[in-house]
Amino acid sequence: MKDISLKEMQKIELGLLMELDVVCKKHGLRYYIDGGTLLGAMCYEGFIPWDDDIDLKMPRPDYERLKGLTHEFPPHIKLRFPAKDDCEYTFLKLIDTRTVLIEKTGERTKQSGVYIDVLPMDGHPENEQVCTEHLKKLSRLNTMFHNSLDRFKGMRRSKSVAVRLKGAAYAMLFTPWSILTKLERTASLYKYDECSRVGLLIEGDPIKERFEKEWLEPPIELEFEGHMLPAPPGYRRHMELFYGSHVTKPECYHNLPRYPGNHEYTVYWKE
Repeated sequence: MKDISLKEMQKIELGLLMELDVVCKKHGLRYYIDGGTLLGAMCYEGFIPWDDDIDLKMPRPDYERLKGLTHEFPPHIKLRFPAKDDCEYTFLKLIDTRTVLIEKTGERTKQSGVYIDVLPMDGHPENEQVCTEHLKKLSRLNTMFHNSLDRFKGMRRSKSVAVRLKGAAYAMLFTPWSILTKLERTASLYKYDECSRVGLLIEGDPIKERFEKEWLEPPIELEFEGHMLPAPPGYRRHMELFYGSHVTKPECYHNLPRYPGNHEYTVYWKE
């Protein structure tokens, strides 16, 4: 077994991204670099030196179309999207099947390959009160989804018989797939193309993930590892919202404060 270094992992992820870019351009699908990938493009014209993943977001209509294009990718690339018998994530991943990645998350150990994340964006209701309740409901469902993966299993190992029984009942009643189905149905109630405000609603903090669609349209291009990739025109405001106003200051270019990573994994090439 041959271990994969961080630099090599970034190169594999970039290859996945470029294959996705080809498919998106061919079929007119919208996507944007996001998260640490967008921050890296802004400050380093590529990966943040210690970053180990790529984050992308897509409007829901394009995201759903992408699910039907698995045949457009090379044989070594798998599109892994949530399914009833495979529901560890709330979003789609592109995986290089020539690699093995074993990841420790909470109580679970997950195995896949080197991947990039693709998350769907949905619309927000215009009415402020309705929007607040909508986002709170999504946040509760997201918490319940992750509890169904980790916390309920932990309860079943408790010394307390009552807690073990409660954990078993919760695990039976609230499966990850049933919660995700409700989460996606709720998130997509307000059509992306009909709303003036949008965001990533199925993962993370949906209350914080809320911005004007004009921040996204029309997309601009930012350099990332020698390639020009679609980015939100309002990316500076977006980065300030998520990481703080300091990240857009000149002193952070090629000199970001180092944040500890939250990924614990082993990664290597298949034999």
